[in-house]
Formats: sequence, C-alpha cells, structure tokens
Amino acid sequence: MEHNKDSYYSGDGVYKNIIDNMFDGVMIIGFDGKIRLDNKNAARILELDTDTLCNRSVASLMMENSKNDEFFQCIIDSVYTKERVSKTVAYHVSSGVKYLRLAMTFLRDSNEDAAVVAVISDVTELFELNKQNRILTEKLMDFVDDFVEVMIDAIEARSPYNANHTKNMVKYMMKYLDWLEENGDNSHSETRYPLIASVWLHDIGKLVIPLEIMDKPTRLGDKEDDVYHRIEVAKLCEEIRGLRTPEYSKEADEKIDRLEEIRELIESINGLGYINDKQKEEVKKLFDEKVLSPSGDYIDLLDEYEKESLSLDRGTLTEGERAIIQSHVEHTHSMLTKMQFSGAFETVPDWAGMHHEYLDGSGYPNHVTAEAIPWEVRILTIVDVYDALTAEDRPYKHPMPAEKAFNILRSMVDEGKLDGEVLESFYESKAWS
Repeated sequence: MEHNKDSYYSGDGVYKNIIDNMFDGVMIIGFDGKIRLDNKNAARILELDTDTLCNRSVASLMMENSKNDEFFQCIIDSVYTKERVSKTVAYHVSSGVKYLRLAMTFLRDSNEDAAVVAVISDVTELFELNKQNRILTEKLMDFVDDFVEVMIDAIEARSPYNANHTKNMVKYMMKYLDWLEENGDNSHSETRYPLIASVWLHDIGKLVIPLEIMDKPTRLGDKEDDVYHRIEVAKLCEEIRGLRTPEYSKEADEKIDRLEEIRELIESINGLGYINDKQKEEVKKLFDEKVLSPSGDYIDLLDEYEKESLSLDRGTLTEGERAIIQSHVEHTHSMLTKMQFSGAFETVPDWAGMHHEYLDGSGYPNHVTAEAIPWEVRILTIVDVYDALTAEDRPYKHPMPAEKAFNILRSMVDEGKLDGEVLESFYESKAWS
C-alpha cells in the first residue's frame, strides 16, 4: 500500500501516536531541512519549546543555539548526504552539559526515502558513569603502578637477579606490544595494561622463597663451607695421627693427598651448570669416601643432600629445592588473588600464576593444556624463558646468545610446549634486541 509523503507529517494518525509514546525524543525531518513532526520528549530533552520545533528548519535552530553546533550539524549532514548517523555528542543547556545519543535513519515509501528520522536519547547518566569508571580505572592503574614499584623494590632488596629479570621482561613486552600496534595489530590493545601488570607481578611469589634457595649460586650452596671444613679437619687429623704413629705416616700422607684431590674435584664440580657422564662418575666415587674425624672414627665425607647436589646433571637445585622454587607461582596466584583485582585487571592473578604452564600440559603448577592458556600467557611464558636463557646476572650460568636461545625456544615449540606462531612474531619484532 502506497502513502502520500505528507501522511508522514500528519499531526494525526498512527505515526503521530507511535512517536508521541516513545520514551526517546523523535523528530521527522524533510529533505528540505524542516522539522515536520516531533514528540514532546524531543523538546524536553533539547529543553526547547515544542512549538519552536515543528515546521522550523534545523539550520535556524542551529543559529539560535550556537553552543550546540555539533548536534545540529550531525542532523544537517544526515539530511543532505542521506547517510545514517549514530553518534554521542555534548549538548549545552542552562544547567550545564548533557550527552545525547543521536541516531539518524530514514522513512521509506515505495522504495524511496521519504524523510529523515532523528531519535534522540539522553545518555548523560551513562556517560557520567562511564567517565567515573574511567577515573576509577586510572586510579586502579596508579595503584597497581605504586604496588608494583613497592614489590619490585622489595624483591630487588632481597635479590638483584629476579629484579633484573622482571625489568627486562617488561621492557621486551612493551616493545613487542608497540611493534604489534605499529604493524596494524590492535587486537591486544585492551589487555595491554593488565598484561604489563602481569609481567611486573609474575614472580612476586618469590618473596616467600628462602633466599639461600632462590639465589643458590653453586651446587652445595651454603653447605659448601661445611664440606671444605670437613676435608680440612680430616687432613689435620691424618697429619696428627701420622705424627703420633710413625708407622702410619706414609698412609696418612697418601690420605692427605687424596683429600686434596677430592677438594679440587669438588671445587671444580661445585660451580658447574652442567656435568658430563665422566664427571658424574667421578662424583659418584666420592659417595663411599670416609674421612677421619677428631673422635678418631671415620665418617662419611658427604651427606645425602651433598651427594644429590654434586651429582645433578644441570643447575644447582636439588629436586626438593626445585619444588620450593616452583611453588612461587602458587604463592604469586594466592597473593594476587587476595588483592581482588577487578574490571580489566581481574585476569592478572591467573595470567601471572600461569607463566610456567606449557601447551602440552607438562608445565606447572596445574598442568593445564593449550585450550586453557590464553595468548597473553603464551607470550608471557616465551618472554620469561627467553630472558632466563639470556640473562647476564645469574650466578650459576653464563648468558646465552640470543640466536641460541631462540633455537631452544623453537625446540620447545617442536615438543608442543610453546606457541610457534607467537614465538616467531616475537622474534620478528626484535623487541628482545
């Protein structure tokens, strides 16, 4: 059924009834720029007399309300370009500023545009609420920054190694995120700050890890002096026994020489990050060594902890010590959860607490697999491993060249532990250089 265009502007009929009962303000505008129909809510929202709207041109209203050029210009642009508009604009009234949502669409008759419909919604409360949310978010970010600074200073005071590690990771991550945005990838812009916060805080659980374990520079650690003292005491006991018992003098000298060889072997093994099979066999021979004590009895040269420590294939931590170190991620998650992060930052405890999880489920502490590991954790893990491999301030190992580190990371991809696509993107970015 066809309608005369003037029927849209009639003061009576179905169209008038519909718009009069709408909560939002409505104006129907002809393509000559004149308002042909409006409802009382339009005048109420715009704080204009309803009699001043109908049959007035939008341009004349704009001239009379010079502070609201943007609002009326949106309507004029839609009328003359015949383009839909959806925009929130500031609208000045005597009491201050409102924020109005303006939606422009068209009435059609026989497949031909007949008029422009302007729907006006007062969204001031929502806008102000959003503004308050932004302020709260900024305050939260300031709080996070302050908290992070305090915590990192605390960690640095305990151990310079972990502080450098964290700062390096933040630097790499920020450069990488900048590179993504510079190359048109804005898909992670909304999680940028929560991710950076997660990097800053990912090792906060190490605050509760005993320093003698976290910074253990050698295999024997604080037991080193005990072993060397035991050897020196044994040498002195052998020397005294040789002097007291001349017939034992030659055997005593041989045992002293052997103890000196043992000390040299232990000293050479103690600081190594890796030992080969031959070195491991030499260490195992020490397991049965007995040394003379001041009581005159022969005692074990090494206790069980010392045996385990010296025979480690790599690193300086025993299985028990490694378990304690690994528990830092659980402490991290627990500590951050108690802070009750909210909004965009509510994922920080989970992301920070998952940085040792691998895609194949072989990570820790919860052995989660790929489907439960978000992109943010995948890149955090890669950056964490990279810096651990290349760090120059670790007391128990030499720094690894970047290319060799990436070869190890790629082998972890082949093993199903890391995300290859994310790794190659990080490599391409050169954020690590």
